This record gives sequence, C-alpha cells and structure tokens, in this order.
Amino acid sequence: MAAAGDLPSGRGVLMAAVKPVIPGFVLIEIMVVVALIGIILSVALPGYQQHVLGSYRREACAELLKVANMQQLLLAEQYRYSADLTEFGFAHSSYLTESGRFRISAVLTSQGYQLKAMATGAQQQDSDCQVFQLDQYGVKSSQPAADCWLP
Repeated sequence: MAAAGDLPSGRGVLMAAVKPVIPGFVLIEIMVVVALIGIILSVALPGYQQHVLGSYRREACAELLKVANMQQLLLAEQYRYSADLTEFGFAHSSYLTESGRFRISAVLTSQGYQLKAMATGAQQQDSDCQVFQLDQYGVKSSQPAADCWLP
C-alpha cells in the first residue's frame, strides 16, 4: 500500500486529463459583431447625414436674418438699402458663410431688397433646400422645397 503522498488524488488525475480552455473569440463571433455594426451604421448614418445638412440650413437662415438686420439699420440711418455687402463689413459684395456651405448675396428690388443664400460645395447634396430667400418685409422662401425655414 502506498502512502497518501505518493498517489495523486482523484481530483488531480481528472484535472490532468482535461485540457485547459483558453478564452478567446471565434471567427464566427467576430463576423457576427462586424455584421451587426454594419447593419446599425446602414440604418443610422443616413439619418445622421440628414441631421448635419439640416443644421447647416439653420446657418443659412441665421446669416440671412443677420444681413436683414444690417439692411434695416442702414435704412434707419441713411434711408436706403444696399446690394453691396461690403458696406456692412464683409470682404466682398457676396460672401460664403463660416462653414463655406452657402453663398449670401443681396439684390435691390423696386420695393427694397432680396437676400439670397445659395447652397455650395457639400451642401448641394441637400436636394430639398438649395436656395433660401428673405426680403425687406420678412417674407421667407426656399427652393425647391417651400418649408426649409421651419425649425
């Protein structure tokens, strides 16, 4: 009969026979995760892109309202409107917004002025709202869709 220390215990024999499992990822698991990420992006990305284009629409509206305020101040001080935006401190008679996505311009009409913001560059992907207009009466319009000024 062998001493207790000479024989491996039953537990030790079983542990020696079982290969240890090394944790890790299987290729199938990785492919499932990649597929899920692709599906989520295909759903979320177009909505995000529309949201970004919409935020730049607000920039165009804000710029037109800013120039309209300058026109009203000029009318109050000098009894006239101007088609030359350099009179308001801009470098050129028409200018690009800070993001470079809209060109702001002004023309004089028989009754006052017409301000226009036209999409340029990447903003031309926004096929709904290419042109924003504002006149001396505060009448807002947009093309081709008529509701681009809405929040």
